[in-house]
Amino acid sequence: MKPLKIEPFGDAALLVTLGEVISLEVHQKVVSFVRAIESSSIVGVGELISSYNTVTVYYDFLQIPYSELKSQLEELDIEKISIPEKNIVQIPVCYDEEFALDMKEVISKTNLSKEEIVKLHTSKEYLVYMLGFMPGFFYLGGMDTRLRCERKEKPRLKVASGSVGIAGGQTGVYPLDSPGGWQIIGKSPVKFFDKSNSSNYFKIQQGDGIRFYEISKDEFINTFQ
Repeated sequence: MKPLKIEPFGDAALLVTLGEVISLEVHQKVVSFVRAIESSSIVGVGELISSYNTVTVYYDFLQIPYSELKSQLEELDIEKISIPEKNIVQIPVCYDEEFALDMKEVISKTNLSKEEIVKLHTSKEYLVYMLGFMPGFFYLGGMDTRLRCERKEKPRLKVASGSVGIAGGQTGVYPLDSPGGWQIIGKSPVKFFDKSNSSNYFKIQQGDGIRFYEISKDEFINTFQ
């Protein structure tokens, strides 16, 4: 199967579009396409950056011209690429009011109780569609539609690392202290980005499955710290 579209993306990159929607099928095409490039012997290909439905391919135009790279990418047979078995990562989350800064707002917007919100949030297995925004930030699909809640009208200047948030139909975890506008409903003690671990900076990878489970404030402080 060929990509839907391949086009220039600046003077040293190509943007490859593999679908028009966010879906599991398109996600699998993105993963297969990246694996196909990595296993190929195309000269001059550098960094690959994948998103929900695209892959940006950076290349050295002194080693391979645009037209030649485009042709070789079009010839890749991603249907023959096997998708690795999904890695399931269990993530503890404390939904205590000290950490759930926007729980009252989410309760108001969803007409659900705190108990219902926690139950729904921990009942799903989520898919990591992509990493972006900041090092280690993973975008998850598969959240229960009853938890849908728009971003805060006024973003915070600082959201603590480990904060678990909801924005639109997605949920995710802030791996570092940063500004942010997601509705915060809890906090995880897990360290998702470790710049000292040069072999694997990111705990979570694209394609992983994520399951959240509830822990108490006492467990957060005494077990994981």
